[in-house]
Amino acid sequence: MSLKLTHWDRALIHGLGVLSRPPLIINSQDHRMLEEIVSTCAERASPLPCLEPLIACAASVHPDARLHRGAAHQLADAMNEFDRWALGAYWDAARGVK
Repeated sequence: MSLKLTHWDRALIHGLGVLSRPPLIINSQDHRMLEEIVSTCAERASPLPCLEPLIACAASVHPDARLHRGAAHQLADAMNEFDRWALGAYWDAARGVK
C-alpha cells in the first residue's frame, strides 16, 4: 500500500481531529483560525477516496465555536472511520499484505 498524503491532506486530517474534540473553555479566535485552516486545506486536499468524507465534513465546521459543538460528533465519526481505514491499510502494509 502506498498512500501519498500531501501537507494539505495531513493538515486537514489533524485540523479535523482537533475540531472533533471541542475544548471545555472556548477560545473563539483559536476556533476561527482552525476553521480557516481546515477550509483552506479541504480546498487543496488530494482527490483520494479515503479523504472524500473528511473533505465533505470540513464544510460542516461552523465558524462560531459555540455553534460548532453541534457538528463535532459528525467530525468525530468521520475521523474514526478514516483512522480505522488507515490503521487497516498500514497494518496490512506492515505485514506485507497486498
